Amino acid sequence: MDRRKALKNIGTGIGAIAVTPTVVGFFQSCQSAVSYTPVFVPQEDFGMLSSIMDLIIPSTDTPGAIELKLPEFLDAYADGVWNEDNKASFKEGWAAFKSAALEASGKANAGQLTAADWDAELAKHLKSGNPPAKGDLAAGFANQLRSLTVNAYKTNEFIGENVLAYAPVPGDYRGCVDLEETTGGKSWSL
Repeated sequence: MDRRKALKNIGTGIGAIAVTPTVVGFFQSCQSAVSYTPVFVPQEDFGMLSSIMDLIIPSTDTPGAIELKLPEFLDAYADGVWNEDNKASFKEGWAAFKSAALEASGKANAGQLTAADWDAELAKHLKSGNPPAKGDLAAGFANQLRSLTVNAYKTNEFIGENVLAYAPVPGDYRGCVDLEETTGGKSWSL
């Protein structure tokens, strides 16, 4: 028996299996799940939070919160990183924000709230220019969600490599230089 031929045939067989459409489809399905099952945010609230995050960072010439899967990131981040106090605070703020939106819109069920209703509630808390009053859970939640959404956006791989200035291996250090001169006005990704 010729060992070289046997190894060559085994290698060719493995290579043929590796490039079949089924295997390629399997890897793609892992990366782009059609449906996401939230682990921290209740299933009935996940769509509402997603639409609010999409209002904060909508799609323009760059992808928005939904395309970048920021709601999925927030859900997994909250479940994996936050302690129980942070989780409870987020849930309490979310309940207050929903309640305030329902009261302002005059609707009875949070599922009936439209993007315009959520946008009006966000504008009330974020565009007023005033810091939230102590104890105003809805305003605190709006600020927290905006902060989490923007931070998730800035740390997203696509945004870091394609929108922000990105140097995978930083070069020389130049201290007091103009940002316009070094990166064309873009913030650094890292």
